[in-house]
Amino acid sequence: MALPRRALAGPDDIAAVESGGEEWARRCGLINSGDARHPLRRLCAGELVSHGYPHADTGIRVLITQWTMWYFHLDDHFEDGPAGTSARAAEEAAEPLRRMVDAAGRREPLPAAEDSLQRALSDLLSRTAQFMAPVQFREFLAHLDDYFTSLVIESDYRARGNLPGVDAYIALRRDTGPVLPLLDFVEQAESVRLPARFYGTPEYTEMIGCAADIASWINDLCSVSKELDRPDAYNLVVLLHRLEHKSLQDAAAETLERIEQRVRSLKAALDRVSGPSGPYNDSETAAIRIWADGLLSFQNHVEWYLRHGRYDRDEPHPEVPA
Repeated sequence: MALPRRALAGPDDIAAVESGGEEWARRCGLINSGDARHPLRRLCAGELVSHGYPHADTGIRVLITQWTMWYFHLDDHFEDGPAGTSARAAEEAAEPLRRMVDAAGRREPLPAAEDSLQRALSDLLSRTAQFMAPVQFREFLAHLDDYFTSLVIESDYRARGNLPGVDAYIALRRDTGPVLPLLDFVEQAESVRLPARFYGTPEYTEMIGCAADIASWINDLCSVSKELDRPDAYNLVVLLHRLEHKSLQDAAAETLERIEQRVRSLKAALDRVSGPSGPYNDSETAAIRIWADGLLSFQNHVEWYLRHGRYDRDEPHPEVPA
């Protein structure tokens, strides 16, 4: 699978991004101890973001790093904490977050935050609205809401001890990781604005959906060792192994082939809109091409998986709020 390769930011720059993320997390209360092994310190989110958004300036990467830390914290709250024990508990945890997103979409004052998770989300939403065009911000908020919905659905599967079928998993997986809202920042990272009329088109939906699937399945390939021993494993490789009785090697090979097919589909959608008979003018086409290149460059965050042990079997359980 050939992806665009770009130079990684220097170590001092990455350190500044990490520092911006940690200071914010402490200020919001997501990090509430001096333990160097706190999950959000060990995450090295600034390095992950620097791999995935190599053209982004430092300020944008700090903001994306803060979002990334929030997503990982929320994911752990659902996967290993009380929010994931039932669909009802998950919905109760998601509801105040939905209210904040809904208020942000209406450009109304956000509801008062009741805990560190909500306080951090309120801060992020307020600052992100300043960077995104209205049409982009609406798309971003829709992706956030879909993410919350998918966490509730996944929690229900886990609580009932059920595994989704492969097709159902693929449909759900696009939203269960916060990949789509992270991909929404590609415009800021690449310093381009997509044509407003491009949003919602079949090609836009195909391209960003393919990019989300690619990133999600890369995650699945890298997290097999973590998920393999779980009875409620939500991982494409493990599901192919368990439900379709493939060897792990064959399941991984099929997952990689699915990734390569999504890369081809993304590029085919780009060709449809950027050819000489496409509906966009030269500057609009150039912006779409740069954005598409950014969608693929985002996949280079796989380098972070190869350097860090979040998905090792011996990874300690994260601290999650009660």
